[in-house]
Amino acid sequence: MIASEFVLGLVLRLFLQAHVSAGGFGLFSSDKVGYVGFRFASYIDDYMVLQREPAGAVIWGYGTPRATVTVTLCRDQEPIMKKGTRVKADSNTWTVVLDPMKPGGPYEVMAQQTLGRINFTLRVHDVLFGDVWLCSGQSNMKMTVSQVFNATGELSNTAAYQSVRILSVSSTQAQQELEDLAKVDLRWSKPTSKNLGHGNFTYMSAVCWLFGRFLYDTLRYPVGLLSSSWSGTPIEAWSSRRSLEACGVPRSGSMPSDLKIGPSAHSVLWNAMIHPLRNMTLKGVIWYQGESNVNFNRDLYNCTFPLLIDDWRQTFHDGSQGQTERLFPFGFVQLSSYLSGEALHDGLPQIRWHQTADFGYVPNQRMPNTFMAAAVDLCDRNSPFGSIHPRDKQTVAYRLHLGARALAYGEKLIFQGPLPQKIELLADTGLLNLTYSQPIKVQRRDDKIFEVSCCSDHQCKWLPAPMDTFSTQTLALNITSCHDTPAALRYAWTPWPCEYKQCPLYHLTSTLPAPPFIAPITNPSPGYHSRTAK
Repeated sequence: MIASEFVLGLVLRLFLQAHVSAGGFGLFSSDKVGYVGFRFASYIDDYMVLQREPAGAVIWGYGTPRATVTVTLCRDQEPIMKKGTRVKADSNTWTVVLDPMKPGGPYEVMAQQTLGRINFTLRVHDVLFGDVWLCSGQSNMKMTVSQVFNATGELSNTAAYQSVRILSVSSTQAQQELEDLAKVDLRWSKPTSKNLGHGNFTYMSAVCWLFGRFLYDTLRYPVGLLSSSWSGTPIEAWSSRRSLEACGVPRSGSMPSDLKIGPSAHSVLWNAMIHPLRNMTLKGVIWYQGESNVNFNRDLYNCTFPLLIDDWRQTFHDGSQGQTERLFPFGFVQLSSYLSGEALHDGLPQIRWHQTADFGYVPNQRMPNTFMAAAVDLCDRNSPFGSIHPRDKQTVAYRLHLGARALAYGEKLIFQGPLPQKIELLADTGLLNLTYSQPIKVQRRDDKIFEVSCCSDHQCKWLPAPMDTFSTQTLALNITSCHDTPAALRYAWTPWPCEYKQCPLYHLTSTLPAPPFIAPITNPSPGYHSRTAK
């Protein structure tokens, strides 16, 4: 009996050695794969970052049913933690949750499968503990560091950021939810000029990298960044079927050909590029998407986007056995400006509004623990990638990281531009007075960026409301052109409200632009009869 087990073990080891040397495991190198079927999940690899305390990092993989798996965390070849489990017979998977760890490293993670007298061991090296952020969306998230302003300088600025580790998921789609990634374009890596600027719209995501770099400058401990994005894709492709059904999203729809680059079928990217990551313990998510929904289910975006956030949060919380926070921080970019045809003239402002669930700001009741980077002033007429792809991703990432510092890390700082908290019609003056919740900086006067909805006999039209006098937190608008009932006010409600960093209103000290808004005028003076604006 002992002899037969010895022979069987020897044969299996020789088979494994031959199989791995022949490249039979593709994505996985020999120290990540043991006996056929025993391996780590696709994204558990050398140089990875695992989520730090107070959460516990999840380590999982595949194995032989009923086998015992022991995961050992080592530092300087000394074991500091061991966790044991069994391979589930129904899924051939095993999972352990490590005890919470302080940020730092490097560590080695070793997994050993035991079945009878046969043992197989897997190892991953140079593992750090820190904060793990997932970055997703369409082409503006997909743009690489080689495509941004000052690309040469940015690509060379990696030496101080070797504890910011990066991974890029391959563009794949699936009709059903996958348990693990089918492929990755860039395995966990330390940043280099080559893997940050591999090519246009490949890897590594510039917004993701720059966001992580800004965070590292503040946190001074490791940051892990996973990019999972695909150009020209609508939110329907990134949403689960259950969230789309909850919003009543129709199965079919038309999309302009100039915006349809990637897949648009329901859930195909959720299935292949997000769901397989659900077991990972995350700190948070950043998202840059919406252009492909300007003329595609646009009026449902105020439902589909908040429900995507809700659904991702629940899925990652459950998949990580409760280690990822149920309401983890979720940041997004409010869309920038781009030159478009008449068909898209009102669509882009509406999508910007729907990105906030029609509140104009976040967090709000529908979107708790979210943060937004307004990009309405970051237009780029001369972008070689089209004006829809502005090259200033540094400012986008900086504004995102301010939101993360406030929402995810509890810092007391300003992370979004000023919005009016009170709109008051001043009787007999022809002025509309706006009171802001923050100090404002009037960078320049603009006669057209504010518009008032002027209504008469159930007919409304938008008229310019030129900027008049202002103080530290108030701004008066001239609405004498409205001879009827002023029913609503809107700001920056065009695809291209201003030139690069030249919008009229900013926060007094933080260079954050006032975001677009639309609001009713609820206190007309005697003689006015407010009606709903179109």
